[in-house]
Amino acid sequence: MFKLALATLVTVFGMISTQPPPPDVSCFQRGPVTVDDCCQIPKTVDSSVMDKCRADNPRSEQMPAPGVPKTEGCCVMQCILTETGGFANNALNTDAIKRTLATTIGADANFASAVNGAVDNCARQIQSDPAYNVAPISASPDRAGCSFIPQGFLNCLHTTLFKNCPAAVWTESSDCQALKQKLDGGCPYFSQLGRGPKN
Repeated sequence: MFKLALATLVTVFGMISTQPPPPDVSCFQRGPVTVDDCCQIPKTVDSSVMDKCRADNPRSEQMPAPGVPKTEGCCVMQCILTETGGFANNALNTDAIKRTLATTIGADANFASAVNGAVDNCARQIQSDPAYNVAPISASPDRAGCSFIPQGFLNCLHTTLFKNCPAAVWTESSDCQALKQKLDGGCPYFSQLGRGPKN
């Protein structure tokens, strides 16, 4: 019995230690600007899909604190890509993602030329990283764990579009440049949307 418990503990620890590292706590401390203040990126997801996925995946009260490793990815992000055909069998479908984005952000002339390249690069980067391919451990006993791949992919996509924001929709300021550096330092794009305590 002890050997089984020890083996389980080692397996769980090994899985957590090979998952994507948690962002530093400082990523969740808001600065004077958010990503939306700096670059006017159109919505990448249709509102009806977002509403459905949020309703189907209510925010858990047992979310780990910033800086603490998660045992699974964001279920809302997995739902978004699954609903649009962009994620199935633990793999990204870049053709389906591009078709979906062509009707949202790709319809904006400022971003149309950057979307497909960002999709290809981010899909390649995330799917080839073993940390995103580990088996998730569900935070809730009533469902399967959500993959790390959709969250990693959507974070990469938004970060790439933000860092290459077209001049026509970019706010040039030292604060916005500092935000680019924060993303370069590994902070997730979604941590810079304006949630959390202000500095």
